[in-house]
Amino acid sequence: MPERDYDSMCGAAHAGEHAEVLDNLLAFLKNTETPVAQRERDELRAVMGFYRLPVEMYDFINDWENIVSSLNVIDDEPDRDEPEPPGPSGPSVIVHENPDFARTLRTQVGLHVDLPTRLYEPFVDHFSAAVGVGVEVNLARTNPDQYLRKGKVHKPTKEEANFVPVLIQVISSCSIWGGGILLRGFEQWWTKNRSDAESLIRQIPTILAAEQYGDDNFHIALADMSSSTVEQVLAVLAESEVLDAFPEPIPPVPVFKYPPM
Repeated sequence: MPERDYDSMCGAAHAGEHAEVLDNLLAFLKNTETPVAQRERDELRAVMGFYRLPVEMYDFINDWENIVSSLNVIDDEPDRDEPEPPGPSGPSVIVHENPDFARTLRTQVGLHVDLPTRLYEPFVDHFSAAVGVGVEVNLARTNPDQYLRKGKVHKPTKEEANFVPVLIQVISSCSIWGGGILLRGFEQWWTKNRSDAESLIRQIPTILAAEQYGDDNFHIALADMSSSTVEQVLAVLAESEVLDAFPEPIPPVPVFKYPPM
């Protein structure tokens, strides 16, 4: 689906205009040969069964039975894209430049580097709907080098400084299906608390490899980054190793590098 149409449907869904979303989806399915799994067709049919026809101004909803019956249904469509094939001693990550956002969401795990502003809401909304956990964190507020409270300047405690790694670990360990975590304000954290930020970056391949082995759907997005910080983060990732031992080879973790805005 074109990104513009996807963004439009996300906006309509966020506004509660569910009929608008379904009408656009049916129009897309009618006008394309997009493969649809039997399970997906049955779920769409069940949803459309709740509508009492005709629905004013929604021609595709009114014709949903004909559209659904003519879908390009396939027997076995995987829920996700196949992961990158592992090599005997390959890299822990593999970088994909200028990624298609909708396609990245079909991968089981992934790290998004310099996620564009326009994709913040779709990213969080997708994981909230798909796996139940979509989180946005403003690092400028949660990870300052110091803060003012009751007229006094404070340094973060050890527990406060570890908020982001602990949050990631909690979601990784306790969420049934996984999650999506958007870390905004990464530039400030990288420049003011470089050692903590770099430590997290080095851990990410191991975290996502474990999620991949456990068959969870887990993505982390870094946002608000300068071009130099992007390159430094990628350099750290290239040197990082997956520290956990797994019974079988784990494919490299996909890293999605977005173009500078």
